[in-house]
Amino acid sequence: MTAASHRLVFRISRARALDTDIDVWHASPVNAPIRSGVNGETLSELFEEVEAVKHFILGVPKETPVAVEYVYELPGVPSEVLASYHRQRLLLEEAAAARLRDAGLSAEDSTTLLDLPESQMNGLQQSA
Repeated sequence: MTAASHRLVFRISRARALDTDIDVWHASPVNAPIRSGVNGETLSELFEEVEAVKHFILGVPKETPVAVEYVYELPGVPSEVLASYHRQRLLLEEAAAARLRDAGLSAEDSTTLLDLPESQMNGLQQSA
């Protein structure tokens, strides 16, 4: 029996931290019973914090798959700009991966040619 999958949306923004007087990233859960957010000085640090608390926020065991989606609220940047960019990038990656696969290249070689993180290799193998 497989564990149920969950989806968690975080609203991402920038704010000045009162205690340190520096700009930090803030992630607030949108669709969760616990509304406590996390902070990070960089987006990478923020994403690590989200990974560390996502199961706690949903009240689910660590073994439960939790897909995280980020919604950005940045002054002067309409949210659709980043959403459109990510959709178009995914379409381009999938199309290029399909062409490379049809040409007989392995998923590993394709990820190298497309300059993608190794974590996307399985996605390239499964995409059509």
